[in-house]
Amino acid sequence: MPNNIELKESMSIEDRLEAARRKVESLYLTIEEVNNQLAVGEILEDEFIAYALYCKYAGIKGFSVRLAKNVKSRDGTWIIGKFYFCSCEGFSNNKCSEKKILAYQKTSSRRGCKAKLKIGRHKGELVWKVKFFDEEHNHELYPIDQAYLLRSTWKISYENLVMLNSTVKNKIPLSRAVGLMENWAGGRQNVGFISKDAYNCISREKRKAKIENEDSIELVQHFLNKSNNESNFFWNVEVDDEKRLMNFFFRDNRCRIDYEFFGDVLSFDTTYRTNKYGLVCAPFVGINHHNENVMFGLAFLSDETKSSLEWLFKVFLESMGGKQPYMIFTNQCQAMIAIQIVFSCSHHRLCQWHINQNAPSHFGTLNGN
Repeated sequence: MPNNIELKESMSIEDRLEAARRKVESLYLTIEEVNNQLAVGEILEDEFIAYALYCKYAGIKGFSVRLAKNVKSRDGTWIIGKFYFCSCEGFSNNKCSEKKILAYQKTSSRRGCKAKLKIGRHKGELVWKVKFFDEEHNHELYPIDQAYLLRSTWKISYENLVMLNSTVKNKIPLSRAVGLMENWAGGRQNVGFISKDAYNCISREKRKAKIENEDSIELVQHFLNKSNNESNFFWNVEVDDEKRLMNFFFRDNRCRIDYEFFGDVLSFDTTYRTNKYGLVCAPFVGINHHNENVMFGLAFLSDETKSSLEWLFKVFLESMGGKQPYMIFTNQCQAMIAIQIVFSCSHHRLCQWHINQNAPSHFGTLNGN
């Protein structure tokens, strides 16, 4: 039976936010024009434009923006309101001991500031309206030449991102690349970000290197076609918070039949990585009555974390009607604790081949006897 999944074909949240920032920056708005667009009753294209406008306003005025809670509809299915606060809103709840405070003193930035922006919409609507805009601050604001130090004003342009990625590929220190950008821009305040932001951005880009959207859609379409043409074909995929495909599993009817007869002992191996995405190839394998290997299913994983393996094992059990193997052999992996959670009735053993392969590195200093 085909699985239902929503693969987001639009941009990710980070990309949409960056696009909104670029759109707002391209308008070269004055403080008066920004104020007019944030006036109560004004209609905004979406929440990303609202956030970008408020960050633009904050950068000019000299404060940083903090995202706050969302307001949901009564049935909890629709976000109908969003708050954006000054970073000095509220008060810190300091739970540190006196000893820790003396060891590391840090003045809290929370001063109970009431400045904020609230936008809202009715359930089912896509456009947002400004509901409340408080401009009063109870603290000193940053001068314009220090606005680049404010977190909400940090932004890395597409051109700078390309340059940063190029430096990483060419093994040039990122700190040196940032220094060159600062010199070319005529000062750190003109770059738009700081070194820490550059490091975080590069790390985020590496994490985003999941399966490309076009390949994801093509894969899902292939699974749908197989489901329509083959009886008892099973597949499932896992996506992240931004609807990017991370893990997938499939098996055909032959796999299900073989598991019914020979599924008492199962081997699960994650030692191979394939293709340009570096996915982990994870086959479920058994042995039939002719002492031949038989495939029970195949998965490709973006990582070997406990959450990914737990998802996979639950999907595998679902595809096999909940039947657990009597014994399961795996390569040694800390994330295999997922086996204890999902295969609670199975006996877990390590593969002798992996033991023989890893033994010299662990016991090489011991006597040969």
